[in-house]
Amino acid sequence: MREFLKRYFKIELSRDNNYYFGLSLLIVGIVSIFWYLKFDLFEPLAFLVTFLIIGWGFVLLWKSDDDLRFEQAQAKIAALETELESYRMASANTLSLPNVQPSQYLRKYRSHRRHCF
Repeated sequence: MREFLKRYFKIELSRDNNYYFGLSLLIVGIVSIFWYLKFDLFEPLAFLVTFLIIGWGFVLLWKSDDDLRFEQAQAKIAALETELESYRMASANTLSLPNVQPSQYLRKYRSHRRHCF
């Protein structure tokens, strides 16, 4: 579907197929509602079919948008992690850590834990 639209209409599509298929289902559902109202063909079965078509289109649009936002968030988190790691490496090279034994921190943590519970 995507290649067909690119080839014949010369448009650049940047979303996935679920987005465009869901959008086309919404358009078909809305046009069919107007068709039913204009020609007085609105029956309960037609309403059910139209409702299912519109619902399917909406779910596909929602899924596509959720996937796109999740990918953008993952890319942003990965960029922040690399930036944080570069800051850590730079600070580890410039700062010397104090000569403190880990057991001191562990004792403090255990005593704090006993008082909390």
